Amino acid sequence: MNPRLRTSRRLAVVLVAVAALTAPAGALAGALAASASSPRVNPEALYARWAPGVVSITVLSEEISRLGMRQVESEGSGFVVDAKGNIVTNQHLTDGAVSITVRFSDGKTTAATLVAEDASTDIAVIRVSLAAHRLVPLSFGNSALVRPGRSVVAIGSPFGLYGTITEGIVSAIGRTITSPDQTELTNAIQTDAAINSGNSGGPLLDASGRVIGMNAQINSKSGGSEGVGFAIPANTVKRMVAALVAAVPASTPGRSAQ
Repeated sequence: MNPRLRTSRRLAVVLVAVAALTAPAGALAGALAASASSPRVNPEALYARWAPGVVSITVLSEEISRLGMRQVESEGSGFVVDAKGNIVTNQHLTDGAVSITVRFSDGKTTAATLVAEDASTDIAVIRVSLAAHRLVPLSFGNSALVRPGRSVVAIGSPFGLYGTITEGIVSAIGRTITSPDQTELTNAIQTDAAINSGNSGGPLLDASGRVIGMNAQINSKSGGSEGVGFAIPANTVKRMVAALVAAVPASTPGRSAQ
């Protein structure tokens, strides 16, 4: 065999081997760079800045039992979305509400009215009559840009424990959950931040303090947090809040819960 041909073939094999070894390294470098550009959360700073915009919600509702009509008290969370007093929460919390009470971070409570609700997306808007300076509206992020591994915190009132913050990551995106009227909700965000009963309606925040989702459900065999929580994506929440508020005349402060 021609020595030059043999050498060329050996060189080709070496080059292929080098390419095979360096390709994963290049991909790893890209992943590390992307990770470095995704900021880690500072829970203490996020809590200090945004917890005042998160509320605890107590709902008194009526339901039919074998003994007749009875009143049931439920607790959940919500967050302020504007200076007009609009607060977003889950529809499964406000369903059948007779009265709604909101508690703020300073401990003060006030009655709220139900503006509108949508069972197909499990989103409801309630409203309080407070001066704008007492309200701390949270801002929505773009949930379409959320990727697994992003650092997040959840703020809410699990088991009625107001002002609880838990930290985790986005475990997955594109999950499908079921709304109260059995509609499939797509693009739900899965998180391992502890979510429990009472967290429903509270915000899932990224490192910048933007709402990327509204906590809504957990997948649990025990009934407690097992690190598999789901949030309705912020883009869906933002769109529905705008639609629900727009459906109510500007002169209407909201309707009494009933």
